[in-house]
Amino acid sequence: MTTNLTRRTGALAVLATAAATVLAGCDNGVGARLTFHDTEKVKVSEIVMAGGSGDVAVKTAAITETRITRVVHRRSDPEPSYRLEGTVLHIDTDCGRNCTASYQIEAPAGVKVRGELRSGDVALADVGAADLKVTSGNIAVAGSTGAVQVKTTSGDIVVHNARAGATLNATSGDLRVMNANGGPVNARTTSGDVEVRITEAASVTAHTTSGDVEVLVPSGAYQVRTNTNSGDAEVAGVVRDPASKNVLDIKTSSGDATVAGLPAP
Repeated sequence: MTTNLTRRTGALAVLATAAATVLAGCDNGVGARLTFHDTEKVKVSEIVMAGGSGDVAVKTAAITETRITRVVHRRSDPEPSYRLEGTVLHIDTDCGRNCTASYQIEAPAGVKVRGELRSGDVALADVGAADLKVTSGNIAVAGSTGAVQVKTTSGDIVVHNARAGATLNATSGDLRVMNANGGPVNARTTSGDVEVRITEAASVTAHTTSGDVEVLVPSGAYQVRTNTNSGDAEVAGVVRDPASKNVLDIKTSSGDATVAGLPAP
């Protein structure tokens, strides 16, 4: 596993690519690199992440155990970097002095994921709820049955197939929400583009200070609010209804704003 991670500068790739590069990309040239494969027999219900520098990939399967692959870079003997508390798995990308760890985890279906990293990419597939914050790095979520709340200071966010609503926040980064259904979407960034596509009628808030905004929704009636200080605003394929419970709130200070209704398949 010697492939170097290339940090994506645009929108994240599909999660399969992101997850595959998490472990392959953690060769940072600091000290020795060790790979550990562990299996915990406990049916983990929640994963809590913390740490400074490291990548994390989590996917689920119809299993009752939890499989953990760690790639550890160290200049000194590594300390324990994960622990179990009941059915909660705590992982840490810090494993001691001059020691970092990246993870690839296969967990039981429905697992929740939460936590905070200072630097690293996070890739989740088919999880329950997700509540994450990354200071510097990208986040990809491909499939979730619970609410998704994700935030980056510097990095892109992509969320696919969110089935209970999604909230995305970034200071500098592009935001993409694709094929969301079952709840409202709230996507806000200071510098970056915002793209949202929902497959069931719901409220959408999509704001950026500098960038373009595109919102695609099923055709129908919506409250539509567009605000552009410098750029064009276009609304097509939806019926403006000030009494609708579904509100499309689209805003950009510098960029174009587009709302389009998609015909039923």
